[in-house]
Amino acid sequence: MKRPRTTTTASIAAILAITMMSPSISRRNHDIMYVSAASLRVTSAVVPTDEDAGDGTSTSTTTRTRTRTKATLPLIGIGVGNLPHGRVPYVLALALDAGGGGRGKSTFGGQMMKYRLIDTSHGHNDSTLEVLVGRSLSRTMSTLSTSSSKSSSTLTSAGARTTGGGGNDDENANVYHVMIKVWHTHLGYERTMMSVRNSLSDVLPGGGENHDIVSVVTGGVVGSTNSPDVRVYAILQYPRCRDEVFESPSYANSPNFPIKYDNCADEEDGLDKSVRDAGISPLLDKDGAWKRSYRALEELYNRGVLEGIGIGDFGPSDMSQLFDIATVGPHVYQGTLRTLFTQEGLVEELVGHGVHYQCHDVVSTILGGKDDAPLAYAKLERIGARHGGLMTTTIEGGINKDEDGAGGDGIANVDDAYGYSPIQVVLGYLVHHRGVGVVPGTTDASHLAENSPSSLGAMRRFGPREVLDIEMAVMALMNGEDDVASSDATGDGRNKMGGGSVAMGGVITASGSIQGMAGDDGDYSNDGTGGEGIVATFFNTLPHPRSVRIFQVHPETGEQIQLSHGIPPGRSGRMIVNFDDVLIAYDAHGSAVKKFLVERSTGNESGNGGGSVDFTVESP
Repeated sequence: MKRPRTTTTASIAAILAITMMSPSISRRNHDIMYVSAASLRVTSAVVPTDEDAGDGTSTSTTTRTRTRTKATLPLIGIGVGNLPHGRVPYVLALALDAGGGGRGKSTFGGQMMKYRLIDTSHGHNDSTLEVLVGRSLSRTMSTLSTSSSKSSSTLTSAGARTTGGGGNDDENANVYHVMIKVWHTHLGYERTMMSVRNSLSDVLPGGGENHDIVSVVTGGVVGSTNSPDVRVYAILQYPRCRDEVFESPSYANSPNFPIKYDNCADEEDGLDKSVRDAGISPLLDKDGAWKRSYRALEELYNRGVLEGIGIGDFGPSDMSQLFDIATVGPHVYQGTLRTLFTQEGLVEELVGHGVHYQCHDVVSTILGGKDDAPLAYAKLERIGARHGGLMTTTIEGGINKDEDGAGGDGIANVDDAYGYSPIQVVLGYLVHHRGVGVVPGTTDASHLAENSPSSLGAMRRFGPREVLDIEMAVMALMNGEDDVASSDATGDGRNKMGGGSVAMGGVITASGSIQGMAGDDGDYSNDGTGGEGIVATFFNTLPHPRSVRIFQVHPETGEQIQLSHGIPPGRSGRMIVNFDDVLIAYDAHGSAVKKFLVERSTGNESGNGGGSVDFTVESP
């Protein structure tokens, strides 16, 4: 079934009013396929730029991921889901900086922040947040329309198949992307249709009713690069309701739930009658309701109402079922930092299906582990200090300073800030090295600037040693075990990573150490190799789905030490090793595939012991 070329506002309303119908849609390739996240230490490129030299030192200004149809989605957005409602208009006025000047104009080193992606949320009975987002977009569009040489404005909830490059900042400058959510109370075909209809009415400027403002782009081509354009993606936030959700701090502190419930049943009973009458309770069919919801999203996508569709926090079993039944997408997966780092099988499956990974809890995870793993946090601070340059944020508009140096609206002056913060280090790593989308939320103007596309997009890529240190630090912060990220060299010159063991199918039990990372005072050279040790690249040529992990044999004890997480078939992984190391590649079943010896004759030496070596993992 071909995608319609034209959809009117009236037809959108008619589509959203559909109840039950059986679409006859043949399985086809995804219309949108995003450059997706890869497993740890697996090389993945975002949209390359001319400045990328490939040596780990380039400055990449790319902040978008490109689809196969040349459509793009920003990798960096602003998450407003858990922000106090009273601060949302102020935050979005700064983030969306339409160039109108005055108090709403925020520059970062003389540049706009360039936020063009908004991640929202939707409560069971409350749509206040989406209304605030819609009003902010309306104000932004009004400013853009005034300053676009009187060109006709085009706002759309679809029409994202813009022709031409897609990665060009000029073409995307006035394109705004909004992620709307379907809460678990609205799972099921009819309830999902209702949820999306209400969300579109709230977030689209004009409420989805102004025919002069809201229209779908004819033929998928935006008439002018100066015309503002809004593109909406719908996400199933959870596959089903779980009582544990109501015990989480995020639920307890969320402003989107003014009435708090203790369990799923109480929440269902508290819904408006209109919602309960729209369709059967998803609690009566926990394994089927989300499938009917996804069918509703597929219909809306195929009829041009939505730019893309996706899911959030689905586990491996649900994802496997989804891939079996989906005729479209999913285009986006919203998940946690822990899922990205620990659920290798799930991440590999997302990669294989071309699903873009978007991480929604980076800031809370890193800050949440700061007290339990202060050394890991300090490691990120040191990397940021070495890696970053002088950053200046200027908030214009004549705001008076308080005695503490902050502006009258709580805006801190960060003119003297130097280097990158730990949060920026992790966000930059995810964006530039993993191709993962991020949507941090904040009410602080300086943090808003620090985490902006302008700031993160200007970061240099990290060297291999820095990447290893960042990954170890993140694991430590997630697990609350500081020795995981310790870079204090032990007697044999290797770094200690105490704690839990890693079991591989009953074949291997390793203590989980990693070697060769730079010490606290170590130097990260421009080629990424630093002092001692060399960069080893392993190419996995095994057939799908045989991912591999690399282990090092301790020269004295014979203990096998895990150096890498899973490297998917057809991909490569990098790690720091030393000459004379004995390395073994194991597949996901714990079977040894191949043994390697790092000999001096195999390495390309450079400087004082640094260099590189390439290995191929293949069937014997």
